[in-house]
Amino acid sequence: MSQSRFTGGLLAALALAGAGVASGRPALFVAAVIPLVFVLYGALSAPRGSDTVRVTRDLSTESPLPGDRVAVELTVENVSGGALPDVRVADGVPGDIRVVDGSPDAALALPADGTATVEYTIVSDRGQFPFDSPTVLVRGASATNARTVDAPVEGASELNCQVSVADVPLRRQTTAYAGTLPTDSGGPGIEFHSTREYQRGDPASRINWRRYAKTGELSTVNYRERRAAAVVLAVDARDASDATAHSGTPSGASLSAYAAARAVEPLETAGHRVSLAVFGIDDPVTGGTDPAWVPPGTGDAHHARIATVLDAAVEGGAGDSESTTERAERESTEQSAAAADGGSWLGADDDAHIDRFAERVPPGTQVVVCSPALDEFPVALTRRLAADGHHVTAVSPDVTATDTPGRTLAATDRALSLSDLRAAGAHVVDWSPDEPLASAVARATTTIRGGQR
Repeated sequence: MSQSRFTGGLLAALALAGAGVASGRPALFVAAVIPLVFVLYGALSAPRGSDTVRVTRDLSTESPLPGDRVAVELTVENVSGGALPDVRVADGVPGDIRVVDGSPDAALALPADGTATVEYTIVSDRGQFPFDSPTVLVRGASATNARTVDAPVEGASELNCQVSVADVPLRRQTTAYAGTLPTDSGGPGIEFHSTREYQRGDPASRINWRRYAKTGELSTVNYRERRAAAVVLAVDARDASDATAHSGTPSGASLSAYAAARAVEPLETAGHRVSLAVFGIDDPVTGGTDPAWVPPGTGDAHHARIATVLDAAVEGGAGDSESTTERAERESTEQSAAAADGGSWLGADDDAHIDRFAERVPPGTQVVVCSPALDEFPVALTRRLAADGHHVTAVSPDVTATDTPGRTLAATDRALSLSDLRAAGAHVVDWSPDEPLASAVARATTTIRGGQR
């Protein structure tokens, strides 16, 4: 589709020529030449051909978490064979996606075979959001004719932001095994990552044949590699976590074991290697000392052993659970005594358990700590793991209340512990048992990474 700015010039030339014919005055014919020259110049300088520009869209990630900022690069390449002094581009951003930095619209001047990049940043939201093709309008050097051209887009075509009901927001710390967790490196896969110059030995299936057909140049498509993660679920079932807000409600230890049990299946389905540790109990299968440990594995035997250990964690706290008020008062007394002695109020046994657990966790393994965070134990555990290079996600069931001064004190202590967990580098899922665990996980994924939306 073309638009002319100088239709009036053509009309003026015709009017002057017509007047010259009617009046027989040669000067009018000469005057008609002036607007006619502008019209002819504009027609001759307009870009021609269907393949004028080629567009490639790259996303910093095509599978972000809700709330992540995604950088978009739209590379426009001039393939017309001549210079394009005026190219107007508007990328087809999905209607429900916000642009928070930069602009998807740009005015460019492209020399022959030249390229330019339009950069902007969007905020992802839950769902699949296909991009529309960009609108590209080109004008010639005279700026008399504008033409909207079809610009085929290579690269990313949609933003896919999905969080399934039981997904734990894992970090991008992966193993060498293929899996489902996207990485920042390119290679074989299914999700477009980048293109590079062809190298001898590259598989034919990754050659960009479309570009080769147009330019005769070989290039290779890199896809975003997806790898599996090694994940340890660490359940805090110690006596200090066997506390409830009110009589008859689940304890923090039981809810922590429940959260870990819910995470096992989706993690294994996604191809991740899952192991389990439970603090507060000896291993009911091997008789090993606290913490109970289930090494990575697969199959029914592995699942049965995980279930046995988690059942033992719940049964270990099935007695009379301490209220958070009583626990806060006892803890306050212990802290005062520890401060008077000039030492840490975290028990020596807890330090030994953390050391024993840290020695078992292989390098490059992520740890999901499930704890009500009623004392300093999960914070000390997270700091030790972070110092060893492990990424930590904390899932914390809230078993506190604020209907009495004592319970308010316990809730305040927990809030401070969560703040310390975040300061130690952990992603925190603050889960109230009044809402489904999946909702808490989904809500947490919208606020992690700085709470940027």
